Amino acid sequence: MADIAMQLTIEAEADTVRDAVATETGIRSWLTPEAVVGEGVGAAHALTFPGEPESWRLLVTESGDRRLVLEGGNGPWTGTVQTYEILDVPEGGVLLRFTHAGFPDQDDAYRNFTYAWAAKFTALKAYAETGRPVTFSG
Repeated sequence: MADIAMQLTIEAEADTVRDAVATETGIRSWLTPEAVVGEGVGAAHALTFPGEPESWRLLVTESGDRRLVLEGGNGPWTGTVQTYEILDVPEGGVLLRFTHAGFPDQDDAYRNFTYAWAAKFTALKAYAETGRPVTFSG
């Protein structure tokens, strides 16, 4: 199994970052503009990306003020788990720690997802720090 793990400091309040990763408005502002997002444990997310034949479905398995866990239900994220953790930084802002675990191999798809998450987190940081949605780029 292969995991993607990254973290970034965001100059924003924890609630702002949490809303960005856990709400429909937030997700549409940095990840994909075509998202249907339920909130709370047991809720479903459906994320549509250009060029993909179907929406990618995720199930919320843990949801709190500082932690969100999603399980992939179909497509290339089947069987993977995404974990977002929001930690305070003493100097201000927060540290977003992210893991996307359970990829079967470090194959081309895994490498593409690693790059895509890094690019998307640049957009997430910009959105959380400014409040301005970031234009989608695939």
